[in-house]
Amino acid sequence: MAVVRKRKKKSRISMPGLVVLVVFAVMVFSLSVRWSGLGRGLAPEREYFQMEVLNGTGESGIAIRTTMQLRMMGIDVKIEGNADRFDFRESLLIDRRGNPELMKSLSRRLGCRRVLQQIQERSEVAVTLIIGWDRDKLRLEES
Repeated sequence: MAVVRKRKKKSRISMPGLVVLVVFAVMVFSLSVRWSGLGRGLAPEREYFQMEVLNGTGESGIAIRTTMQLRMMGIDVKIEGNADRFDFRESLLIDRRGNPELMKSLSRRLGCRRVLQQIQERSEVAVTLIIGWDRDKLRLEES
């Protein structure tokens, strides 16, 4: 009498199954790093804020062009328009919420040396940028 042996099927993971498994593993790892705080300090976190851009020169289109450049840099410009006057020789950053670290970072990033603090309790924005006649000195490229 012959003994019949049952062959065990080799378990194989299909290619789509493997892809799903790898994607799931990466997601779990990413979430665990985020929730555990291990990722902090690896990449600098940028603080979210909204900005107002005002034309202090009177030259047509300066505020909208600057707004577009700032948005390409990842800065959220909420308000764009004209300053109350057009005789600003130097561009000016105005801190509306009392955040000196943000202002120091923005001043370096944009190359704007003049920074003032004028806190407004219910300001729609954290920062106002008034563009002056020195606008060509501003660094308005992605960094």
